[in-house]
Amino acid sequence: MTSGHGSGDAARMPNRSVAIIGSFRQHYDQVLSAWTDFRSAGWNVTSPKGTPIVEPGIPFVRFESDYPEWDDGIVQTVALHRILRADLTYVVAPDGYVGRTTCYEIGRVIQANRPLYISCQPVDLPLIIPDSHIVSPTVLTARLRTEPEPLFSSTRTEYALWERQLIVGRYLQH
Repeated sequence: MTSGHGSGDAARMPNRSVAIIGSFRQHYDQVLSAWTDFRSAGWNVTSPKGTPIVEPGIPFVRFESDYPEWDDGIVQTVALHRILRADLTYVVAPDGYVGRTTCYEIGRVIQANRPLYISCQPVDLPLIIPDSHIVSPTVLTARLRTEPEPLFSSTRTEYALWERQLIVGRYLQH
């Protein structure tokens, strides 16, 4: 159960877990701010763990919590396990920027048909995020009283229909 944060409603939301992704190299301060918001709301953050970056500015971010003997591929695969086991994924995208690795992770989350929410419509990814999934961590934790839903599950546009077809492996003949 939650730790007592919220409006005092008798029916409490069950514990939620969230994975936070984004450009850790460029925007780790904003990622940590979202991490704090989710933790303050009683949510479990599966990724990142909130530990400091070992060496700022390197091409692939490594954290103090990463095993030093792991190569970048193992670190990324472990991160994907943490991301996909969460109830939902939250993307920190200041001014719409997500970056290469985050684009890859977003693709994996969507293909796995897992719920994804984002702070701002991405500008470096050709993906239309429904308005219902563009939200701050504070608003999301206050609003999400039911099960989170995958991006295109309830949107009724032609684009959303085509995205749902990709997810289930039915490919259009265009």
